[in-house]
Amino acid sequence: MAGVGSIAKGSKRLWAGLSLCLLLMPMALGDTVVLHYNPRPPYLLVVNGELVGLTGSPATAAFRSAGVAFSLMETPASRQLKLLEEGRGHDCAVGWFKNPQREAFAKFTRPIYRDQPQVALRRADTERVADGEPLESLLSNKAMVLLIKQSYSYGQGLDALIEQYQPKRISTTDESRLMLKSIHLRGADYMFMAPEEVGPTIAAAGFERTQFKAVKLAGMPAGEHRYILCSKLVPDAVMGRLNAAIR
Repeated sequence: MAGVGSIAKGSKRLWAGLSLCLLLMPMALGDTVVLHYNPRPPYLLVVNGELVGLTGSPATAAFRSAGVAFSLMETPASRQLKLLEEGRGHDCAVGWFKNPQREAFAKFTRPIYRDQPQVALRRADTERVADGEPLESLLSNKAMVLLIKQSYSYGQGLDALIEQYQPKRISTTDESRLMLKSIHLRGADYMFMAPEEVGPTIAAAGFERTQFKAVKLAGMPAGEHRYILCSKLVPDAVMGRLNAAIR
């Protein structure tokens, strides 16, 4: 007869197996999707419990119009990608660019917004990055330090140019407002940002708009589309309903 210890160990293994099976079970159409966001005005912010903004509003509208139940969860950007890459839950994230690396582990909806072309953001009291300067010239200048966000895409076109020219750069996991403080403290010379978020980011960091200059560069790729991306466990039928609801 099996001992109590053996039975207990067997029960633990059984429950562990059942938990894993439940976790990886296919999602039913009526199940709830966890919709992850990271506050980032003007793209994503919560007002009276509602996710709004340039990407937040169309994402919320798509889920509601499609009849897909969802719950909101505030999640750091790097953690969002990790969750989708692990693919263990019915998770979606709002407002991301599409690139081949992400397509390997996530499903994308139709685009919900398109950015304006990126600008270079620098201190206002320096002319080291000039309006109209060719992007390739700036990226080739090893005397200039670019601040970039780790695991972040600036769009396929700009990402490719950064890799091609290999500028001197510092990588950080900080959010944009903290990156801006680094620029202010001369920890780096410039960073790239969509013009839509320049004003809100400067305000969120506690600075005046006049302390920074958003520089338009010649040869900057067109603005990228932003999408809702979801884990592979979210059924194609759900993705289809979301796509049909996106205007």
